Amino acid sequence: MTKGYDGQSCSQAIEEFVRNAARPVAFSEIHVGVREKGDWKDITIWRILMSVIVNLVPARREWPHSHPFLLLRPDGRYEMYDAEKHPEVIE
Repeated sequence: MTKGYDGQSCSQAIEEFVRNAARPVAFSEIHVGVREKGDWKDITIWRILMSVIVNLVPARREWPHSHPFLLLRPDGRYEMYDAEKHPEVIE
């Protein structure tokens, strides 16, 4: 898999961007921020983003080896998942 400009994976670039945002972010913000960190194709960013969403239950079947860390909020924004703060995801 292609690495970013600093040697990170696309998943790591997404995590770094959202964590540093320190607020919930829209997909368009993630997309722009991650494109600045590496030369990934749009489809790669989309698929990796889907694979790391904790409460996107079908993603657990599609990407069983991913390590989800994002929560997709009802308003469509993303934030870092916190098991102590967020409700348990029911499959």
